[in-house]
Amino acid sequence: MILKNITIALFALLFLAACSKSEEKREMNEYLSAYLNDNNEVIAFGKAHLNTILEKADYTSVGMLDMIVGSEMEKYSTFVDAKGPIYYAAHGPLKKDGAPEKVVLFLRVKDQDGLRTHLQSGMSYDLNEANGFEYVSDGDMSLGFKQHLAVIVLESNNDDEVASIKEVFKRTEGKVSTGKVAELVKSDEGDVQMGVSLANLYGTASGDLKNQPKSKQKDLETMLNDGYVKSSVKFEDGRAVIEMKNMFGKGLKSRMFLSGNSKAPVLKELGAGTPRMGLSINMDVKKMEDLANDLSPDALNKGLGNQYLFLKMATGSRELNDLWDGKIGVVMFGEPDASGAFTPEINAYVGVSKKGQNALTKMEDMGVNTSQIPGLPPFSIKENGISLMSSPAAEGATLELPKGAENFGKSGINFFLNLEGLNPDDVAEMFEMEELSVVLKVAKFISFEYNNEGGKFIITAKDGKENVLKQALTEVMKEVSGNMGNNFMF
Repeated sequence: MILKNITIALFALLFLAACSKSEEKREMNEYLSAYLNDNNEVIAFGKAHLNTILEKADYTSVGMLDMIVGSEMEKYSTFVDAKGPIYYAAHGPLKKDGAPEKVVLFLRVKDQDGLRTHLQSGMSYDLNEANGFEYVSDGDMSLGFKQHLAVIVLESNNDDEVASIKEVFKRTEGKVSTGKVAELVKSDEGDVQMGVSLANLYGTASGDLKNQPKSKQKDLETMLNDGYVKSSVKFEDGRAVIEMKNMFGKGLKSRMFLSGNSKAPVLKELGAGTPRMGLSINMDVKKMEDLANDLSPDALNKGLGNQYLFLKMATGSRELNDLWDGKIGVVMFGEPDASGAFTPEINAYVGVSKKGQNALTKMEDMGVNTSQIPGLPPFSIKENGISLMSSPAAEGATLELPKGAENFGKSGINFFLNLEGLNPDDVAEMFEMEELSVVLKVAKFISFEYNNEGGKFIITAKDGKENVLKQALTEVMKEVSGNMGNNFMF
């Protein structure tokens, strides 16, 4: 009997030791991976290398910023892993301003006593204990920690922070995810990584699935299941790059509708000269419309408005595919004056389908071949589309694309904007992007391209030898310093 009891005790000790060892060895990405396992609320997740981002911004070169940020980083690094990545999970649905309903952050704790002292003495929080963890709360923020894991829950109108933190810890202790989620969590490309779940994004954002027949719901769930978009952000010397990769199943891949063309046929429809801005679209309209209607019936009718409904009635068309052939091209010309302001000239082309061509022919028969609408430039009806020409091309002249826009017109979606010589504030106002004024002050060229496999967004900075974050920080501090009427921050 004694031998039996000793054997059981030894087995129990070994089991507990093994569990403890497993707990200690669980990496931060495994906590996130376990949290994501069978979690249908998380629409986006990933990690951000905050310390690397701060180093690239060279915050230590700005006196006051170094005093504030530097001292805080040094303080926090004693009790949490401030140099490692911060892992996050964003919950749906998205609010009207685009913010997620809830965000959960995961941090590795190096010194529990140090963290406890900082929260109580340094930040004057009342520390509470529940369900095997300690926690504090302040407004929309709740922080809980135990052993070497701290979680922060950011959620408005959270009436039970204990339950929220408890649920996070419970999920982090479960099985890790497999498949694409595991691949995305382990990805280490760039300074910021993100994975977006299409199934969860759609499921939390729309009630259409519940309103459609069960057979349709099943088809949509199957199509969107295991569909993700992988994104990474890289801050480099002279540029910032956002890369996106579509990780779709066969069903969703077959429904993709962007159709690039290496010959870029839309270019010959856009006049001549070197444009400052360009937008082009090449798509299979029928596939796009079918997918949109499956995801949200009548979405196109609502999105395109009464003008589209009137046009369909006037032409006898039932679908957008009856009118548009999927090609659009828009370019903007203009040279700035001494102040950086300029008056833009727009050339544009919209391709039409066979039924659309018949409708245009009827318009020509009625003598309608130029715009009679005040404020719009004259348009001409061509064999395959409609052209608007603010800056008509001289005979024999062709469009010359600026450096960085070589692929314009070739992908499913292309966009570029040349900012050299322009007043950034005027550009921000023109595109209603006042919140991006700092980016526009740093950038000299912006380009974007996207196809069925993914895409790339590139901001090329004015200084090609300095990190783009450093350049952005310099602009921010100039603005702050100017508003304060001195330069003591540098």
